[in-house]
Amino acid sequence: MNKTILMIIAVVAGLAAMFLVQRHVDNLVGDTITVYKATQDIPAGTPVGGNLAAITLPAGLFPDILEEAPNQDLLEYIQETPLRASVSADDILLYRHFDVSVDPGVLPAIPAGKKAISISVDETSSVSYFIQPGDLVDVMGTFAEVTDSGERSQQLEQLEEVRGARSSTRPILQAVEVLAVGRNYRPSDRQQLDSYGTVTLLVTMEEAAKLIFAKDYYAVTMTLVLRSANDTDVSQDIPTIGVDTRNFDDIGNEPTLNIPGSGG
Repeated sequence: MNKTILMIIAVVAGLAAMFLVQRHVDNLVGDTITVYKATQDIPAGTPVGGNLAAITLPAGLFPDILEEAPNQDLLEYIQETPLRASVSADDILLYRHFDVSVDPGVLPAIPAGKKAISISVDETSSVSYFIQPGDLVDVMGTFAEVTDSGERSQQLEQLEEVRGARSSTRPILQAVEVLAVGRNYRPSDRQQLDSYGTVTLLVTMEEAAKLIFAKDYYAVTMTLVLRSANDTDVSQDIPTIGVDTRNFDDIGNEPTLNIPGSGG
């Protein structure tokens, strides 16, 4: 085999290898992630300000980058927070570079007018830990029958009977957004289905007070119900199921169909 043929074979093999490598890289790229780098040397104790530039990275090649580097959702935090360690030009800005905290927590993700409140959950009340940050849930509450003694018990029983809350289950809040599960709150955390003991919800001040009152005054057992991402309807006709509502057996039992010729 002469040198010309060997050279042709080598070139073809090289091109084939380049094609396969490029194809593999393209498959890994998929979605992209935007993080930031410093455009000049910045000393410790100084905010980054406008001295940064966006970098778009392939999510498939850098699956854990959001664990280390804040993204565009935290741009204001990046620009205004003083550095606790100096950075050089072209360094990717990481959580550990900043003074306030290694991680800003959920604070930047709480919109104006909303509050964050956590409720306790277990595997059953969190839909087998499938509830994740960004989901919509209903908070269902089971109001137990009052068993206290004395005048307060009688007054409370009368109040709860009027409200239809005695020994019943009904929605406490509807279509509320999940901010975090346990300590996980970033979009990348959705891939993790580890167990957690709390779910943090985005609520108004009134809704927060309602959850606290239900827990502290009524000792309500709370269960989360997972919604479709597009299901944002809030029912004004609050369904209540309990021993006093007389509709328990009517729910989930479809009437028998009268099929012609069946003899029914």
